[in-house]
Amino acid sequence: MIQKKMKYIIVTVFLLALPLVFIGNSYFLLLLCTGMIYVIAVSGLDLLFGYSGQISLGHAGFFAIGAYTSAILSIKLGIPVVFSMLFAAGLATMFAVLIALPAARLVHHFLALITISFGEIVYLFVSHADPLTNGFSGIGFIPSPSLGFFVFDTNMKYYYFLLVIVAVLLMFKNRIIKSRTGRAIIAVRENIYASDGIGVNVKNYKILSFALSSFYTGLAGALYAHLIGFISPESFTLNQSIIFLTMLLLGGMGNFYGPIIGALVLTLGTEYLQVLGNYQMLVYGTILLLIVVFIPSGLIHVVNLRNLRKILHKRTTAEENDDNA
Repeated sequence: MIQKKMKYIIVTVFLLALPLVFIGNSYFLLLLCTGMIYVIAVSGLDLLFGYSGQISLGHAGFFAIGAYTSAILSIKLGIPVVFSMLFAAGLATMFAVLIALPAARLVHHFLALITISFGEIVYLFVSHADPLTNGFSGIGFIPSPSLGFFVFDTNMKYYYFLLVIVAVLLMFKNRIIKSRTGRAIIAVRENIYASDGIGVNVKNYKILSFALSSFYTGLAGALYAHLIGFISPESFTLNQSIIFLTMLLLGGMGNFYGPIIGALVLTLGTEYLQVLGNYQMLVYGTILLLIVVFIPSGLIHVVNLRNLRKILHKRTTAEENDDNA
């Protein structure tokens, strides 16, 4: 118990002190902030895909709803940023429920198609609704969030703002997964028919998974808009949904640390992929393929030394059996 508390203390001190190392490097702090926002979005996707088994290739749509809604409310209506963010996440949740009502009956590629369609509809809307979204010109001068007179107007301040939000959302996710609701969601993923047979309302839990997932991703979109200060449709294409999925698969689905590892590793790694230009999506596709073939459980499975020892032991045993045969 003491060792567990010490681990939490060490991690907390590290996260609090990390920005101080990069005081003179505002761009790296921006990358850290972006990575933490992606942690929220990918954790939301994990609730849907990793725990309830429902694939989505349209989460960029929820990301866009959160970003545009919060930006418009704070700029045009003067609503405080914190409240506009919450409203934006709530609106993304509402759209998710509307999609989940018919989509709860769909599985696999059919579900993937309907989520892709949703993402494309949102993209087309924000691209052509000029009076509301300024179309491809985008929305600029998006205000920074504030609490009272304290404004989070620098990357370092925003980092600590995000740190609190990420901690709260990850703890909330952990509580959900370990609760009766979480066990029901996992049961739906494992076997729909068996879950239905023991009294689990499969449709309701699928809809709930969609709602929780979209709330996280919608809030991440709002946080992204107020961090960057400018948004345009190019940031919310199908490519963004694929990036979310790549992050989730890279880190590992259905566990606490997988989305964190995948989001941070790929966010920082993407910086080195900028030189590839239009070939970036080819790299993401290659990463997806390599993950599925070699490490289907994600990096979290590799960094866990206990699992790594098991993998090596199984391979050694298999080789010995082959030799004996």
